[in-house]
Formats: sequence, C-alpha cells, structure tokens
Amino acid sequence: MTKQTHILNMSFLPIVLLIALILGAGYFLLAGDIDIAKLLKREPEVRRLAGFPTVINTTEILEKQRTVIKSEQELATFLNSVDKSGLLTLNEKINFDKEFLIGVASKTFEETGSTVKVRKLYEDKENKALIVSIKQIDSGENCEIEAQPNVAVDLVAVSKTDWQIKFDTIKETKVCNN
Repeated sequence: MTKQTHILNMSFLPIVLLIALILGAGYFLLAGDIDIAKLLKREPEVRRLAGFPTVINTTEILEKQRTVIKSEQELATFLNSVDKSGLLTLNEKINFDKEFLIGVASKTFEETGSTVKVRKLYEDKENKALIVSIKQIDSGENCEIEAQPNVAVDLVAVSKTDWQIKFDTIKETKVCNN
C-alpha cells in the first residue's frame, strides 16, 4: 500500500477579506477615540496649568528665570525663589514620571502692567530640541500703572522627552490710549 499525501488547497482570500472587514469596522467604531496619527507622531504635548500665568507682588529684587523642572523638589525651589512668602502654590498634582514643567519668571518690575507667558513650543528636529517661545509684554508710555514691585510667572506641563530645551523670548510693548 502506498501513502498518498493530500495537499489542502485552501484560498487565503476569504481570510484576508475577513481580517480587513474586522479592522475596518474597528477603525470606524473607534475613530473618535483613537487618533492614529497622534500615536505614530508622538510629539510632546503642552498643558497649561490652572492659575498661570500670574503676577506676584514682591519686595525682592529677582533676576529672570528660565528653568526645566523635573521633580517636586525642583518645583518647590522654583516657587520659593519667585515668592518667598509661600503664597504661590500649584493646585494640580504633577506626575514627574510622565511630564516635566517649564518654569518662566521675569525680573522684578518696579511698576505694574508687565506679563510673561509661555506662548508656544516649537520642534527643531535637526538638533533634537524643543524651543520654548516666551512672550513678554511691557507697559507702554500712556498706560495706567502703579508703583508696585512685582514679578510675572508662568508654568506649563510638557510630556516627557529626551530633547534639549531652549528658550526664545519675544518682547512687545502694550499700546495704551489715555
């Protein structure tokens, strides 16, 4: 008796079509929940923190600060360096395993009316760097101001990245009509 082998001639076309239908149906059902482009691109996300930017009245003479905050201790040091009274606090809990903070503070202004704000983050893919664009607005000549020493502060949370952080400041003067 001789053994005969039988080759199973099965078409893979129905299996491929079935898998394509399942993936297509899953995509349409979850289209609003999952952003595939975002998953593939993995750009750093920026989140504005509640209560910032703000202005703190102070009697201290401070220099401007641009810092990357990667721990609770660094956050406490930054907040204490800007506001010795301890009134400036962060109401949100930051998970430093997933994100870090960009802290920006102006020098001490002798009069009210100046602000500092982290405007936007730009990617420099060639140098693997994030450029933090800071907008500083100073009072113009005709603006109503008070003689009150103060410092402007802003904090934003950024998702973790190993890219280098660089700072760029844009200064503007507010135009007031009195």
